[in-house]
Amino acid sequence: MAKATKATKEEVSTSTTMVKENESVFKNDRVTLKPIKKNGWLPEDHDGSIRYSKCFERLTVQSQRGTGVLNTGLTDEDERRLEKKMNMSQGTLSRYNKDYWNKFYIDVPKEGKELDLANPKDELTYFVLKAHQRIANSEMERFDSPFAEYVMTSVEQEAKVENKKSKLKRKAYKVFSNMNTTEMRDVLKVIGKRAGDDASVDFIESQLDKIVTEDPQEFLATVEDPTFIMRAFIDDCLSSRVLTKSGTKYVLPGGDVVGYTLEQTIEYLKNPDNQEVYLDLKGKLSIGK
Repeated sequence: MAKATKATKEEVSTSTTMVKENESVFKNDRVTLKPIKKNGWLPEDHDGSIRYSKCFERLTVQSQRGTGVLNTGLTDEDERRLEKKMNMSQGTLSRYNKDYWNKFYIDVPKEGKELDLANPKDELTYFVLKAHQRIANSEMERFDSPFAEYVMTSVEQEAKVENKKSKLKRKAYKVFSNMNTTEMRDVLKVIGKRAGDDASVDFIESQLDKIVTEDPQEFLATVEDPTFIMRAFIDDCLSSRVLTKSGTKYVLPGGDVVGYTLEQTIEYLKNPDNQEVYLDLKGKLSIGK
């Protein structure tokens, strides 16, 4: 009986191993490779604004700098797994097998290319693209990849990015709606879009509304910065000339340097040992008003 039980366990183990080898690690996921729109001289509705409809670009496997070894994006385990799934002889997908990879290419038309990762050929293409220097591997990564010309994305990923943007915008508008006019003025000062003293409330609100709409992340980063109030205060000091700026230095009217950068100046004025200077500047501001 013990012998029969042992044989059954081995069969189960073998069966599990075969399933792992035959299944895609992506479980029927679909990925789309899309060209990233670059600013060009043709209007957006022109057929060739990105690429002409009947044209495509051919991407090939890149090699690593210095070594010249092909950067296929495959681990040794990936190579063995995909070789079995594609009925290839062992070593075919090796990064050193230039005979195979010299004939491997990916044609990308104007509308992009969809990959079904349950298909081993598409899965192989995915790995190669993932390792390519001209490919951003997600919608978020594309903003950190200035040289990327394509982005790999999916419906689910795009939905996540859009949802994140929507949440960010809703949060920004909630903060914006609870602000008074003085706080709105301070945000504009810190962002570098100071409103004039005679600017109307409507003008200030409309200017800040543009910022919240176009870049909610910058708006939130500004108001959530723990030095935000001090930054607005320093801007007021510069505007009233109770503090001057020479190059990157912030200088008192008497010539004493408060800080050689904005950060140093903030640190100096926040230091309890320098409260006399801070209160003096604050007093001069109130007199000016």
